[in-house]
Amino acid sequence: MSSRNTELILRELMQDRPEHVVSTAIAARKAVLKLAGECSELIYETYCISNAFTFTGKQGQGFIHIATYAKHVNLGFDHGTKLEDPEGLLQGTGKLIRHIRLNGVSDMKRESVARLIRGAVQQGLAMAELKGGNVVASVIVKRRSN
Repeated sequence: MSSRNTELILRELMQDRPEHVVSTAIAARKAVLKLAGECSELIYETYCISNAFTFTGKQGQGFIHIATYAKHVNLGFDHGTKLEDPEGLLQGTGKLIRHIRLNGVSDMKRESVARLIRGAVQQGLAMAELKGGNVVASVIVKRRSN
């Protein structure tokens, strides 16, 4: 599935959200794909729209995710506690995951955010190598059943 087709599916899934939320989520997705290169994207429709990115195609080996809620977007780092974060952008108190709450498209233009994404990409590539997985490029969409 092409990136453009995937974006259309995402826009359809997010049709009930305000445009600034949709545009922020799409900008985050584009930034991740630009910095990650070839990877798998797993899209889930639950209480939020979640895009999980992995190099192996396995959700449990994800390196970054985007959670689009009704009124805001989080850029999540699956191993965020292990990332260097000199500007203190990462939020959360869990054992592993950290996130940044995105306030708009302009957040995706910040070098500090790109640095965190690049760090997460390196973590994902290292995990794929460690697990013996090949880099897989695919898009899987799982919609909520009504």
